[in-house]
Amino acid sequence: MIRRLTTSRPGLALLALGLLGTGCATTSTVVPGRTMTLIDVQYPESRMSGVVLAPGEETPTNRFARALVREVSNEGFYKITDARNLGVRPGDLGKDAAKTGALVQSAPADAYLGVRLLDCAARPTSATETRGSGPSAVTVTLYWFAGECTAELTAFDAGGRTIKVLQRSGRWESSRQERPDSSTMQGQVLTNAVDDTARRIAREIRPSAEEKK
Repeated sequence: MIRRLTTSRPGLALLALGLLGTGCATTSTVVPGRTMTLIDVQYPESRMSGVVLAPGEETPTNRFARALVREVSNEGFYKITDARNLGVRPGDLGKDAAKTGALVQSAPADAYLGVRLLDCAARPTSATETRGSGPSAVTVTLYWFAGECTAELTAFDAGGRTIKVLQRSGRWESSRQERPDSSTMQGQVLTNAVDDTARRIAREIRPSAEEKK
């Protein structure tokens, strides 16, 4: 069983209510236009610690790309295309005429998206817990997977100019139990953390007010 990471701290709850009252909780990141093309998702090798993949399991970069395209499409504000197979990197835009031209011809868009995964893993976690009291008290060790994914999305125009930069984090946990769970559960927690991150980004990106009409 897996569960979404939540918090019950009263201070954070009051802060959220305060932001809602001032309108800060409803802010959005405006990316002009109505079409997007995802060209690159990178995960620096130096940050790959804690990423455990079973044979044949999908990488965090592919999981995130698939989740982002799905979540942006679900929001309904943009038409989004996955063009990572064209091999164009953000640094090529406006600098490599051949690659830029091929991209614009194959996947024309108002914005081209590049993503860096700053951390994206589900790590085994444990903690001890005392149950009962007095002579009957026992200490048990609980195990679970804590998934977290932080993504930095940058929107560019075809000339390589940065339009917007947005960074968001998503989290997910498996249920705590008295024995370690399987690598299958670890992979599922990672997928859910990735999905949570993509969902948060997709829900914030919006066209301008005029373009929504």
